[in-house]
Amino acid sequence: MPNSQFNSPGKIRPDGTVLLTGTIGLAEPGKEAEIRFLIVQNDVIVEGRGRGESGSDSWSGRSDAKCEQLQEGTAMAIGLGLLSRDRKPGVGFQTVTWSAQIELERRGENH
Repeated sequence: MPNSQFNSPGKIRPDGTVLLTGTIGLAEPGKEAEIRFLIVQNDVIVEGRGRGESGSDSWSGRSDAKCEQLQEGTAMAIGLGLLSRDRKPGVGFQTVTWSAQIELERRGENH
């Protein structure tokens, strides 16, 4: 399994933000990972952030702003995961980057 990945489709919510989810396999048990991501579709670039705990092997995040220019269809998602490690001898930060082509879908309030 890769260190992290995006689940597809991403959801364009009625408020104009985008919800992305994925898996993450980087953290020590109980450690929270910070996730940053970009969604690129044609000339539109949207930034977002999320969180995940490795114990659950999943993360979720939302775009920082509304973006009515994103359309249903194919987009490129680029991710960055960051977490701290406090177990010797590997004290420090661990990072991972990944990218994937995803689909975007519009979802109603009940989805």
